[in-house]
Amino acid sequence: MIIMAVLFISAGLMFLMYPHKATDASEKQITERVIMSRWVGGSLIIMSSLFLIMGSLQLLDQVSHHIGH
Repeated sequence: MIIMAVLFISAGLMFLMYPHKATDASEKQITERVIMSRWVGGSLIIMSSLFLIMGSLQLLDQVSHHIGH
């Protein structure tokens, strides 16, 4: 679980840091590609962070349930 989240976060960082540019594209196309790349990168990072938070809450719930019985 943690390895997959780290992979998604690193992929999101790659989208944020290094948006791909095409050499034969116009400035408008390059700008749109950069904006889309940032949205994809940010979404990957946010979803992975929420995945880690929900996973840790689930583990805490399982531990507290085990202690109660």
